Amino acid sequence: MNGNKITVLYFAAVRDITGVSSETFELSEGWTLETLTKQLVLKHGEALGVVLKTAMYALDMDYVSKQDEATTVLKAGHEVAIIPPVSGG
Repeated sequence: MNGNKITVLYFAAVRDITGVSSETFELSEGWTLETLTKQLVLKHGEALGVVLKTAMYALDMDYVSKQDEATTVLKAGHEVAIIPPVSGG
């Protein structure tokens, strides 16, 4: 295990905003995906917050519904992928 750490993977617009493809975060007890979202916006700014409103989270390669973000508790070693909506034409 990674102690109390999780890895967050960024793709497309989220990667462009953060400037990195992944980061590691130290967990506090009871962190949920909603908590992670708030921390990401604090760290990277409101432009990221706008994208995260429509992005999907995958926790250890399983998608999490928007309704479950507030109750999905993160645990040490989890890998969270943030997948923004596909755009273009």
